[in-house]
Amino acid sequence: MTSMTLAQALTAALLVEHQVVYGYGVAGAHLSAGGRAQALRELDTHRLRRDQLAAMLGARAPVAAAAYALPYAVHDDVTARSLCAALEDGCAGAAWDLVDAAPADSTARGLGVSWLAQSAVSAAHWRGGSPGPALPGQPR
Repeated sequence: MTSMTLAQALTAALLVEHQVVYGYGVAGAHLSAGGRAQALRELDTHRLRRDQLAAMLGARAPVAAAAYALPYAVHDDVTARSLCAALEDGCAGAAWDLVDAAPADSTARGLGVSWLAQSAVSAAHWRGGSPGPALPGQPR
């Protein structure tokens, strides 16, 4: 497996965050009141991450697409929660790549570690406390 450069990992993480912001908007429309409130909090978190990543990339930051294809139709609370868990799994993967690519003492690595933990907790919440997929081995 070839490691990403830091710029590649930042760009990939930003592209994931663009998709996640879109996905939480879709999911939120199908969640019950409590779930909707949680989705709005998560949406704010991911907007902040998106903005931090865009600032780190500067002029190289890719812009969001107008819409994104979802992995499946979202039509009720169950499928919306499943989508939210899948979105957080994607964020965890992007954060893991960022941790792997960033120098040990860098801001990017610290953000990646924090985001990885936050996404794992959020994904477990959306799964009703069930653990998600196993994370790969530790980065170098």
